Amino acid sequence: EEIEGKIDRALDVGTRYLGMPLGFLTKIDDGTQRIVQVTGDHPLIQPEETCPLDEAYCRRTVETEDALAVQDAEVSTAISDAAVRRFDLGTYIGAKITVNDEVYGTVCFADEEQRSGAFTDADTFFVELIARLVGQTFERRKYERELTERKERLNKQREIYRAVIDASFDFVFRIDPDGRFT
Repeated sequence: EEIEGKIDRALDVGTRYLGMPLGFLTKIDDGTQRIVQVTGDHPLIQPEETCPLDEAYCRRTVETEDALAVQDAEVSTAISDAAVRRFDLGTYIGAKITVNDEVYGTVCFADEEQRSGAFTDADTFFVELIARLVGQTFERRKYERELTERKERLNKQREIYRAVIDASFDFVFRIDPDGRFT
């Protein structure tokens, strides 16, 4: 199954589990947040939308090791006033995604309304788990791509080697690890 489908399912499960209408995955590069995938509807949180990280709810999320859970964004010191003005989200919970020990982005869940109760440890663990699984999935995809490229290079080298042998008028010998000549 494609990674995007798995992420869509994880975001959908997360919105239902947390009782929040919006789930999204971001990629962060050079101080800019780009929305990659979204479950739910928000006019500014749509795939390929970007904003400066300083104006995003995710700014603090990438600075912390644990999930960032904000019950009321308007009174929280963890969310900048610029982010609240821009996105107008009342509740937010997100965790940092790392790929090969580098920050990739975040996985987040939000609601325009403030949350009546605090997030539980299970809630934050759940979001952290999704972030870890997404990061591992991206790492595995990168490893598989590198492995495929390596195999293609080896096959190309074998073709060149065989062409040289076929074009040669001299004998070619090979010695295996047991010392046998072929």
